Amino acid sequence: MAARAALQVDVDRTRVRVPATAWTLDGFRAWALSADFPDEMARATFVDGEVLIDLSPESIESHNKVKTALTIDVGRIVRAGDLGEIYSDRVLLTNARAGVSTEPDLCFATWATLSAGRLRLAPRATREHEFIEIVGTPDLVVEIVSDSSEDKDLHRLRAAYARARIPEYWLVDARTERLRFEILRLAGRAFRASSSAGGWQKSGVFGLSFRLGRSRNRVGRWAYELRSTIR
Repeated sequence: MAARAALQVDVDRTRVRVPATAWTLDGFRAWALSADFPDEMARATFVDGEVLIDLSPESIESHNKVKTALTIDVGRIVRAGDLGEIYSDRVLLTNARAGVSTEPDLCFATWATLSAGRLRLAPRATREHEFIEIVGTPDLVVEIVSDSSEDKDLHRLRAAYARARIPEYWLVDARTERLRFEILRLAGRAFRASSSAGGWQKSGVFGLSFRLGRSRNRVGRWAYELRSTIR
């Protein structure tokens, strides 16, 4: 295979230099965790042997608010039951078997998963107790679809997370009037939609059913809430 040269990516007059070494999983991880990575302006994913760069600003109404609500509401359940650990966005998740390294909007791992070493925290080289990456298979990943991430979230990462044997993939698309919320559960080698009744979807990871709703707040903008029940 011919060696790749460094690539300059220009979007809206913003330039990101992707080094030639980043077209391997290990090379991508080294770059994504280095001081050279422009994490203040870019999100990057390694999947299917490709490097995907997202320089688009995050939509407040259809992305940031959803992510915040899910982090709060799932976090409340995890804390109340002392179930495990949550990792919010900008944490790099790598699974070598699946050939993927990316930053999900949310990850969750049970204490059993962490104790068994199915997911481990990779320490910073110079600081033993400071961690910069999670490696392996969490119990849950969440992705919120944006215009620039549609193909990645709906297809590429869905397949990669299945290869990584992640038990559940929660997918949210809040860009249109019809709010889309799916709990996808791993069945064999692919994800299948959870059964739904009245908008409630079953999570095997939590043993609860969930429904994501939204309503207009007092200034006319969206407010999101993840409700849960035993069903």
